[in-house]
Amino acid sequence: MGTSINIQVTGFVGSDPQVKTVGEQQVASFSVAVNRKNGGGKKQTLWLRVNCWNKLADVAAQYVKKGSLVQVTTEWLRPSAWTDQSGTPQASLDLDANRLVLLDRLESDDPENGEDIPF
Repeated sequence: MGTSINIQVTGFVGSDPQVKTVGEQQVASFSVAVNRKNGGGKKQTLWLRVNCWNKLADVAAQYVKKGSLVQVTTEWLRPSAWTDQSGTPQASLDLDANRLVLLDRLESDDPENGEDIPF
């Protein structure tokens, strides 16, 4: 049996998806913040760049928004570097999503839509 990585990330979206065409494929990319407190109680944030391809890109472009809570599953990570607004170099991880779960509650004026789901 070969080697593998299986990672599940849950976090808040930091930017609306940007959709691009790469060759004949569509990709929707957005950032996700994962937060934790270290041993000293200080908050740490890890930013991940999520890439959703083809049909998953269509879903991300339509439903994912800045501030959304999402869960992403991937089988591969790539390190990357970027520069923040103040010009400071930052490190990040890029992942290609195999699965995208939207965890926000459905917003609606209709009280029967999305409320008291029986499961």
